[in-house]
Amino acid sequence: MGKNLGEIINNIMEENASNRVVILTEKLHITGSIHDYHDKCQNCHDCLISLQDVKISRLKDLVKCSEDECDCHEESYAHYEWFNINTAAIVGFSIINSMV
Repeated sequence: MGKNLGEIINNIMEENASNRVVILTEKLHITGSIHDYHDKCQNCHDCLISLQDVKISRLKDLVKCSEDECDCHEESYAHYEWFNINTAAIVGFSIINSMV
């Protein structure tokens, strides 16, 4: 059996010396740190990714554009200490460089 998405993202994060990730679903923009459960969790499910220190915004609330310009509304984020996401809902992800 292949690796689950959480393991794949963890491996990419390790390769890039980063602990932060941006995850996109069809409707949400999620930023957080993936909980490193590798070899630590006997009951973890491959279909879930656990995040810590999470900021979530609906995509439609994050950026508002007029004819002349677009503005990012970071105040639209909700903050969570922990958040679990089903891997089937993920349409994209990117590692955030920890040096930024």
